[in-house]
Amino acid sequence: MTKDEIRAVKLAEREALDPALRRDYSIAIAEHLWVQREYIAARAIHVYVPIRGEVETRPIVERAWKEGKRVVVPLVVRGEQELRHAWYDEGTRLERGAYGIPQPTSPVLLGEDELAALAPLVLVPLVAYNRRLYRLGYGKGYYDRFLARVSLVRFGLAYAFQYAEFPTDEHDVPLDAVVTELGVARR
Repeated sequence: MTKDEIRAVKLAEREALDPALRRDYSIAIAEHLWVQREYIAARAIHVYVPIRGEVETRPIVERAWKEGKRVVVPLVVRGEQELRHAWYDEGTRLERGAYGIPQPTSPVLLGEDELAALAPLVLVPLVAYNRRLYRLGYGKGYYDRFLARVSLVRFGLAYAFQYAEFPTDEHDVPLDAVVTELGVARR
């Protein structure tokens, strides 16, 4: 299958997941994440706000806040090629941005140098992942460009059924780990 065919199949499978199972799997994924040395040591996390059946990140965010970790979320601006990054604090209101992605209504942006200085654990959404821990995203390349420029620890969050074998391209960037409801796969 081509990447586009795999993407279509995995998106359909993910969106068809029963909401109760999505909630249970997301909690199991969070529990596996919370015991990883990279999460424990992180002073900050960079985490997506889910869309289209992605792994729910709210429990991760709430625990990070309770533990005193700073939280940063990505912003996508339609027409721009690069991710932007904004603080996400308790009480921050969200609105639908480009591609329906929730983002802070009045974002306080960070530059990539400021983000790199925080050294956050980056939690990445994905459509599929392979055995070498490359991710297949929505096809716009936002995360590939971001991850290629910054040297940060990056974990994909996925349901185990999102595994698929697919070819990689020169611009693809591997993840350090993928966390599923079944456990953690590392490079």
